[in-house]
Amino acid sequence: ADLEKTIEYLNKEIEATTAAVAEMQNQMKRAGENREAENGDYAQTVSDQRMTQMILEKALARMKQVYAMLQAEPGAPHVQMEASKDDPGNGPASFAKYKKHAGGNRIVSMIEEVIKDSRTAEDDAIRAEQDSQVAYDNFMQDSNRAIATYGEKMTNMKSSEATSKEDLSLAQSDLKAAVASLGELHDEAGTLHKSCDFIMDTFEARQAARAAEMEALNEAKAILAGMK
Repeated sequence: ADLEKTIEYLNKEIEATTAAVAEMQNQMKRAGENREAENGDYAQTVSDQRMTQMILEKALARMKQVYAMLQAEPGAPHVQMEASKDDPGNGPASFAKYKKHAGGNRIVSMIEEVIKDSRTAEDDAIRAEQDSQVAYDNFMQDSNRAIATYGEKMTNMKSSEATSKEDLSLAQSDLKAAVASLGELHDEAGTLHKSCDFIMDTFEARQAARAAEMEALNEAKAILAGMK
C-alpha cells in the first residue's frame, strides 16, 4: 500500500512538473515574440526621430542662412533713423524688416526646441530598449535555469518511480509466492489432518488387534511351556 501511494504521488508530481515546464516554455515563447515586437517599435521610433532631426536640421540651417543674408542687406534692422552714404536709413522699412527677422528668430527657436525634444525621445527610446533587452535576457536565463532544475527533479522522480514500481512488482511476486506456499501448506495440512483422523479413528481397533496378538502369543508360549 505504501509503495502504491508513493507511485501515485510521484505520478502527480511528474505531471505537475511537466505542466510547469510547458507553461514556462510558453511564457518564454511569448516573451520572445514581445521582445521582437518591442525591438521593431524601437527601431522604427529611432529611425523616425533621426529622420525628423535630419530634416529639421537642414531646414534650420537654411533658415539661419536666409536670416543671415537678410541681416546683411541694406536697410537691415538697426536703430539709425537718418540716411547716410552707406545706409538709406529708411525708418519704416527697417522697422518692417526687424519685425520679420524677430518672427524668424521665434521659428528658429521653435525648430531647435523640436529637434531637442526629438533627440530626447530618441535617447529615451534607446534607454527603454536597453532596459527591455536586459530584462528579457534575465528572464530567459532564469527560465532556462528553472527548466534545468525541473529537468533534474523529473529525472530523480522518474528514477524513484521506476524503483518503486520494481519494488512493488517484487512485492507482488513475493505475495503471490507466499499465497501459493500457503495454499500448498493448507493442502499439506489437510492431508496431515486426514492422516491424523485415520490414525485416531483406527487407533482403538489397532490397539485391540495388538492386544489380541499379544494374548495369542502368550497362549502359544504357555502351550509350549506345558509340552515340556
